[in-house]
Amino acid sequence: MRMYRRSALEAVDCPKRYHTLYEAEDPPVDTNDAAKRGIVFHDIVKVYIRRLASLGLQADHEELRRAVDATIAVHALPPDLVREVVDLVDRWALTFELDLEAFVCAEETQRLEPEEVGARGGVEWTPDLVYARDGELHQLDWKTYWLGFTDREVKSQFQAIAYVWQAAKKWPNFDRYRFSFVFPRLGTVATDVWTREEVEELEIAVQSRIAIIERCRERGEWPEIPGTQCQFCRLDCSIKDHPALDVTRVTSIGNARTIADELSVLEQAVTVRREALRTWCGEHGPVVTGGVGWGYGARVQREYPAEEVMALLREHGVERSGITLSATALRGWVKPGKKYQKRYKGLEEQIGVLCKEQKKQVFKRWKVGR
Repeated sequence: MRMYRRSALEAVDCPKRYHTLYEAEDPPVDTNDAAKRGIVFHDIVKVYIRRLASLGLQADHEELRRAVDATIAVHALPPDLVREVVDLVDRWALTFELDLEAFVCAEETQRLEPEEVGARGGVEWTPDLVYARDGELHQLDWKTYWLGFTDREVKSQFQAIAYVWQAAKKWPNFDRYRFSFVFPRLGTVATDVWTREEVEELEIAVQSRIAIIERCRERGEWPEIPGTQCQFCRLDCSIKDHPALDVTRVTSIGNARTIADELSVLEQAVTVRREALRTWCGEHGPVVTGGVGWGYGARVQREYPAEEVMALLREHGVERSGITLSATALRGWVKPGKKYQKRYKGLEEQIGVLCKEQKKQVFKRWKVGR
C-alpha cells in the first residue's frame, strides 16, 4: 500500500520530478540552506509547543531557549544560518501563545487509508499545529521564506486544499475548516476558511493527482512537463537544461547575480524603447510586426456612483457587506496640506482609524542603501 505526502502529490505537476524525488533509487536530498533553515525552525517550534502543552503553559521564554539550544545542538549548521534561524524563532515567539483549551496536536503525522481517500493510495500529512474551537478545526503551517500570501491566495494553494480536505476526513463533523500560513520573517498570517459543503468539492484535487501517478506507473512513463515548478527545481532536465529551450530558472547565486545584472540593463532598455515607440506611434500611427500590434487605442473606464448603486442593491434585496474604498479613491476627498486639514479638522485621522492594511510580498528592484 502506497502512502502519499502532500509534497509528493504537489510534485506530480511534472511526473519526472515526482519519480526522481519519490520513487527512483537513491533519490537526491535537498541540502541547501533554505531547506536546512526550514527543518531546524520546525524542529525547534515542535519541541517548544509540545513542551508547553505538557506543562500547561501558553508561553515561556526559558522553555523556548531550551528548545533552541537542544535542537541546534543536533544539527550541523554554519554560524550565519544559526543566527538566522534563532532570529526567525524569536520573531515567531513574540506573538505566539498556545491555546491550551483548543490544542489538538503539533507536528504529529496523520494518515488516511486508501478506502478513506477513495483512490489506490493513502495520504499522510503533518500539520504544524492543530486547534479545535467553536465548531472550527484550524490547521497552521509555518513558512520561513521571504514570499508571503494574502488571505485571497490561501484557497489556491494545493497544500491548504489537501490539508483541509484530509482534516475533514480525519476530524469530521466540524462546521468549518480553517487553514493559516504563518510567515514569521514577514510578521504576517494568511488565512481562510472552508464550510463543510465547500470541503466536499476539494476531493478531486487529491484523487486526481494520485490517479496521475498510478497511470504513469502503469505505463512506465514519467514525462518531463515544464511549468511554474521549474523556477525552483534543481533536478537535471533535458528541457530546462537546454540553453536554446529555456532560461527560466536560477541554479546558483552567481547565476542569480548575472540575471539580475541583465534585468537592470534590459528594463532600462525596454523603458527607453517603449517611450520612443510611443512617440513614433503618436505621430505616425500603429506598428504591426510578428503578429503583434503596438499603438494607441481606446480604453473604456467605467465608474458607477456608489450611493445610487447601493440604493439599487437594497431595492432588489441584494445584500452586500464589506464594500471598501481604495486609498487611491480616497485621495479625491482626503488631500494633504494645512489648508485642507484646517477646513476639515480631524477627518484624515478619523478615516485613518478605519483603514485596514493587508501586506503582500511583491518581487521588485530597489537601490541598495535606500
